[in-house]
Amino acid sequence: MSKFLLLVSIAAVLILGIFTGCQPEQQKVTVLGVWGGSELDVFNKIIKAFQDKTGITVEFESTRDINTVMVSRLQAGNPPDIAILPQLSLLVDMAKQKKLQDLSTLLDMNELKKSYSQSWIDLGSVNGKFYGLFFKTAIKGLVYYDPEVFKKEGLSVPKTWDELMALSHKLVAEGKTPWAIGIESGSATGWPATDWIENIFVRLYGAQKYRDWYEGKLAWTSDEVKKAWQLFGDIATNNKMVYGGRNGVLSTSFQNAGDPVFSSPPKAYMLQQASFMAGMLKDHFPDLKPITQLNFFILPPINPQYSAVEIGGDVLAAFKSTPEVKSFLTYLASADAQAYFAKTGATMPNKNVPQSAYETEIDKRFAKILTSANTIVFDASDMMPSEVNSQFWSATVSYIQDPTKLDELLGKLENLRKTAYK
Repeated sequence: MSKFLLLVSIAAVLILGIFTGCQPEQQKVTVLGVWGGSELDVFNKIIKAFQDKTGITVEFESTRDINTVMVSRLQAGNPPDIAILPQLSLLVDMAKQKKLQDLSTLLDMNELKKSYSQSWIDLGSVNGKFYGLFFKTAIKGLVYYDPEVFKKEGLSVPKTWDELMALSHKLVAEGKTPWAIGIESGSATGWPATDWIENIFVRLYGAQKYRDWYEGKLAWTSDEVKKAWQLFGDIATNNKMVYGGRNGVLSTSFQNAGDPVFSSPPKAYMLQQASFMAGMLKDHFPDLKPITQLNFFILPPINPQYSAVEIGGDVLAAFKSTPEVKSFLTYLASADAQAYFAKTGATMPNKNVPQSAYETEIDKRFAKILTSANTIVFDASDMMPSEVNSQFWSATVSYIQDPTKLDELLGKLENLRKTAYK
């Protein structure tokens, strides 16, 4: 090759490299989450609306084992831009490891506070910094019932725990079964029972002691924790209180637990579950009319000075600070984005999501409870270390099988607490 041709070739490579390097990288946001099925279908609609508006591409990766995937991605130095976390404890762990972005640097906090109550921001904060933006939630501690049945039998919705128990004992005395409970859930069997205990605990002792409990600062063998279990046991371990007795509680899946309440004639009168149960009940009983035949009340207060709404849900965390991440997070926090999920019966934390976005009167009531609550607490078991969480689930199963073992079960959980929080 002549010197002239060689110089031309080198020049061509250099010019190509310069122009290639000047090409802007594609605007993109990567998201990791557990969603699939109908949830992912809705999220894809949100992504499309965002992409049409901004031109920014969003790539979603779904996994059922987000804890393991997140740990391996972080160790490899390849985290997603955003993760959608179903457990707040994972957010807390990563925040303490300084893996997350402070969202107050990515979002306009003045605008956010017009849509989100301070309780949501506090729930998503770790050591005074804001790391978690709540996106889609479910209210827990709701009691479903049939108003027509209550009216026909002269029953009133209880306003206190004492009234709730008086109603339960009245039904038992009449030879009826007040409660339907099912805690079977595959490898997660027991979680519906932990919801009961958590809702009782926060009504007994308030949000701060509730936080002390899930943060490992309160012994499982304490009088406070034991009292919450015992009040739950007054219902769940009493064969006359629950449909099918203790064995029925253990063998019935949570999805089917409400069927006895809405069968005709009713075989039970009340079901405690989360807001997502309304959709399941409507699927099982499509002819039920919301409000008149399918309604709910919140588990009533025990100690009148404490009032809190327990939730479970999905929280957004950011690992990178880019204009694209800022733009997508801002959109996800908006009422426009959250209205998509509101139409599915989910309860959204943005209080500016219009009531018209919720399709049934029950869903509208859920939204009003959530956006007007003064104190919101997250599911305590989901805030505990995973090994404590799983043993809490299994301990409730053992307790229902044999309530005389309560001290032994709490002792084992206490021994685990002493090592799990180090």
